[in-house]
Amino acid sequence: MNDFFFFARILSLGKDGFVKIDSDEKLTESAFNSGKEVYLDFWGKKKKFIIEDIIKVKNSVFLKFFNFDDERDASVLIGHEIFLSGKDFKSNSDKSFNLRDLIDCHVFRSDKLVGIVRDVFSTPANDVIEIRDENQKEILIPLVDVYFEILDVKNKKIILKPDAGYYDDEN
Repeated sequence: MNDFFFFARILSLGKDGFVKIDSDEKLTESAFNSGKEVYLDFWGKKKKFIIEDIIKVKNSVFLKFFNFDDERDASVLIGHEIFLSGKDFKSNSDKSFNLRDLIDCHVFRSDKLVGIVRDVFSTPANDVIEIRDENQKEILIPLVDVYFEILDVKNKKIILKPDAGYYDDEN
C-alpha cells in the first residue's frame, strides 16, 4: 500500500505547458526537481506524472510535466492536487508542515474549545483556516503568527493567543 501526501494544488496556466502551483517555497525546493515522480488526483485515483522542468518567478512556482507541451495540454490539470508518494515524502525538521495537516486539529482559546479545523485555503494575502464550532458556525482565521500561540500539528491541537481578535461577534 502506498500512502500519498498532499503537496500543492495547480492554480493556473503558464506558457508552453507550464502550470502555476500553490506551495510553500521551502517545501517546493526540497520536494520537486526535474525527473521527480509526483501524483495527481483524478476522480479519487492517483496518476503518476514526471516533472520535466521547474521555474520560479518571484514568489510563484511553475511546473512543466512531460508530454504537456502547450496550454491546451496543460489546461486539463488546472485545479488538481499534487501528491508525493509516502516513500518520497520528506519531513522537514524546521517546523514547516503541510497545510492540509491542519485539518481536524482542535482549536482552543484560553482552554475553551473554539472548534475544529475543517478546511485550509489560500488567498492572495495569506492562507486561511476554516473552523467549525459546535453549532457548525464558520470561523475564518488568517494563518498568521499574531493569532496563534501553538500550532501542534502532530497532536492535532492549535491554541489561539488569548488576545487574538478574530471575528467572534456572537460570543
